Amino acid sequence: MVKLEKYESRFFDALSYQLDEEQSNFTASVDYCLNTRKDLEDHQKTLITITYNDNPVGFFILDVGNDRYRITENTNSVLIRSLSINPEYQGKGIGKDAMNLVSEYVTNHFYGVDELVLAVNFKNENAYHVYVKCGFIDDGKIVD
Repeated sequence: MVKLEKYESRFFDALSYQLDEEQSNFTASVDYCLNTRKDLEDHQKTLITITYNDNPVGFFILDVGNDRYRITENTNSVLIRSLSINPEYQGKGIGKDAMNLVSEYVTNHFYGVDELVLAVNFKNENAYHVYVKCGFIDDGKIVD
């Protein structure tokens, strides 16, 4: 069973998996997010852990900072970024299940949000198809 919960430091070791070179081009590691970009210190970002049968297997960030305005003008939006799943758990539908849960999570934890946005690299076809299957709409906008 897939669940979403706010990141806690006890999840760090399990989320310190290595992505292959191709996937690393499209997303950031938990180490980079926490130790280089300092996302936990940014009050506009919330790190979310994806668990599968109570084991941390992936994460993403919900961001209400200015980066979302590259995609939308909606002040009531939240940006989904840095999604990854441990390679040992890929291909099981966990990413899809997590994206299907994110709307409910945001409704329960973020006041007034009425739009979820994300950007996906056009070369990242697997991620693109997951997002579309989960109901995200490709508006054709290209962000440089």
